Amino acid sequence: MTNLEHQTSQKLESESLDDNWYNRFEEIGSFQAYEYFNGEAGARNTQKEAFLSGEIENPDLDYPLLDIETINNIESSLMQLKQDILEQETNEIVRNVYRWKINEKIAELRMMKSSHNGDMRRFERYSKYIYGKPSDEVFSYTMYNLNNKISKALGSDNPDIKASAEILMQTLGELDIETTNPDISTPSDDTVELARVKTKQEFDSILNIPLEDGKYDSNSIRNAFEEALRESNADGWEVITVDNSTSISTNQEQKNVTIPESRVLPSKTRLQSLLVHEVGTHVARRVNGENTKLRLLSLGLDRYEQGEEGVATMREQVLKSSVNDFSGLEGHLAISLAMGLDGKKRDFRETYEILEKYFYFKALGAKKSPEEASVSAKDDAYKRCIRTFRGTDCKTKGVCFTKDMIYREGNIGVWDVIRNNPDEMIRFSVGKYDPSNSRHIYVLDQLGISDEDLITLNSESQNQNPALTPPSDLPTV
Repeated sequence: MTNLEHQTSQKLESESLDDNWYNRFEEIGSFQAYEYFNGEAGARNTQKEAFLSGEIENPDLDYPLLDIETINNIESSLMQLKQDILEQETNEIVRNVYRWKINEKIAELRMMKSSHNGDMRRFERYSKYIYGKPSDEVFSYTMYNLNNKISKALGSDNPDIKASAEILMQTLGELDIETTNPDISTPSDDTVELARVKTKQEFDSILNIPLEDGKYDSNSIRNAFEEALRESNADGWEVITVDNSTSISTNQEQKNVTIPESRVLPSKTRLQSLLVHEVGTHVARRVNGENTKLRLLSLGLDRYEQGEEGVATMREQVLKSSVNDFSGLEGHLAISLAMGLDGKKRDFRETYEILEKYFYFKALGAKKSPEEASVSAKDDAYKRCIRTFRGTDCKTKGVCFTKDMIYREGNIGVWDVIRNNPDEMIRFSVGKYDPSNSRHIYVLDQLGISDEDLITLNSESQNQNPALTPPSDLPTV
């Protein structure tokens, strides 16, 4: 065999099943809707000040990134791509995974249009279709554990903590919810240790980036993230600092990690956990997915995000000494309250008022003075409500952006996978899929995709919920 023949043979063996479609989809379908719900920093700060002062009942959020012409053009291109795939693709699994994914992205675009047009009921239907709605059982579990914490605080020697617990207990006691212990339990010590060993082995290079003890400002955070990207061979990715965000996040469309200019991290452990979360999971799964037999795993199977956030938060948890609760309590709680899982739908202000009491109680427990706790509680409750109501008008009761519920439910689902099928951890980094979604597992198994199947050899839905009926104008084929 000549060198040319050998090179051609290697290329054919490394071709992915979806090479005909992936580049077209990446160009038009790598967006994430929530990134278009950000606003102009000055306008957002003005609304915050007016809200906290009581001048306005609910904030009026701006969405300058929502451009209807661009959204319509992307939707048209996705519809054409789907038609081409359905007509030309002979592999049934490839045809199906792209159909499901494109339908999800079309739903995101129509949710964005609903936000722009102020059609909150349609926005609500699309959000539920894409991300689901919070589980009553998980909400009950959250409230059961929260009530236990409050009950213990009622016996505190600190009068401020005791008074705060009494107020919060009274507030939550007015909610019509089930607070008996649901059939949900945190992972055992053995399960946690198994996941801890696997995580530390896999991310040895990131965890061994030289870091000095102490607090980290945005510049030192940025330096650490840039080194983590180099260690992960994430070519084409960059780290940028921004002034209109409150959290560190990964932008899949722009291939960057954003660091808020005002962000400060209190410890080395916290910085390491975010490196593993953002770079070790969100970026690495993107990089690895492009090198599998199904390149769509780079951008994710439909509804992959719940599993991805579950994996990311699990990896954060195991870098701590113990796992006493599942991640994502505050996001799930806020969405559950807004949507009225207790029977009362709420707007931004009503949700904020409950969360402010919760964050005040939490801040006192963290040994802040009442004055410090009051300031931080207002800020934390407002930021949480901004995330919960982004994309909405903030005043239509029961309508919110349900994405953040996936952190808690995804974390619970991933721990169930580790408990019941620990061998699946080997495949967690192969690409963007949900390990607790049996349909995703079927796709990967049918295509023979495993960690060892990475073409580069660099290293060793939920089922779609039938109760989540798609909006009438969403294509289902």
